[in-house]
Amino acid sequence: MASSQTQTQYPMTQYPMEIEGKYRVEDSIELLAQLEKLGAKELELESQEDHYLRHPARDFRITDEALRMRRVNDQWHITYKGPRQEGLFKTRPEIELPLADRSEVGWLRIWENLGFEPVAVVRKTRRVFSLEHFHPGLKVTLDDVCDLGIFAEVECVVDSPEELARAEQAIASAANFVGLHHVEKRSYLSMLLEQQK
Repeated sequence: MASSQTQTQYPMTQYPMEIEGKYRVEDSIELLAQLEKLGAKELELESQEDHYLRHPARDFRITDEALRMRRVNDQWHITYKGPRQEGLFKTRPEIELPLADRSEVGWLRIWENLGFEPVAVVRKTRRVFSLEHFHPGLKVTLDDVCDLGIFAEVECVVDSPEELARAEQAIASAANFVGLHHVEKRSYLSMLLEQQK
């Protein structure tokens, strides 16, 4: 006799939500000068390596989701990005968790055994600046992305819908102040895959 199985349903909250404006950078020296004028504080220099994975039964290109394992210097994280929401900027739920030291190979094997496949690896050097005094949690990153060029992201994370409008306004104001106008709506992964066609 077949046993009946019950599946526990876990609520999927849409928060925290990452809000991000991405821009092409023509003159990184001028951008750094404008960030200094705005009182930005440089937090860190990061070497990042993003390993994107393809779901075995769900096309992330259609569902507008992403699953990646990211190395930041020597620390690994796993990140799920949900579908983009309507809004002025790229706004989507994001869940990111740190991995235990030296566990990344095991995690990649788990994904492989579950049927996930590697899509591409995005490599970049990232300088992170805080504009906390401008808006809580607001950051600007200057990204030198392998094979793609230099970009800046102005971003913050919000925990409730009430914070969305203020965060969008802060991102728009900060981007305008430092002279970022060339909006790039594609992800680094999308740009890299288009380039490889």
